[in-house]
Amino acid sequence: MFHIGKTRKIIIPKNKDVLSADKSVQAMVMMWDKNLLLLEVDSRLALKIKENDYVVADYRPIAPNSPHRRMKIVKILRGELGKSIFREFTNEYESRKSKTEPANTPVQPAVQYIR
Repeated sequence: MFHIGKTRKIIIPKNKDVLSADKSVQAMVMMWDKNLLLLEVDSRLALKIKENDYVVADYRPIAPNSPHRRMKIVKILRGELGKSIFREFTNEYESRKSKTEPANTPVQPAVQYIR
């Protein structure tokens, strides 16, 4: 399973504000379903990823029957491709969400007091 998201921030070990024990790169990603995650960036993409990139994250299990997911960015989708896929997922999410939310109608109290 893969999920699409849009990067907000990129955490690079060489940044002067970052003290790092390793050379891995992470990205803060707003996913299509409004989840905000910090994901590892595959090392082959680490020097190419930028803020506001559309990315595909690998959510497949680490091993068969494992509850743990890989949670790693494996693709960068630039241009109209990423934008259109992200938009399609978010539109579907909003459509389903609006169908399951109750209407914003005021609730009448069970007992009304007469003064």
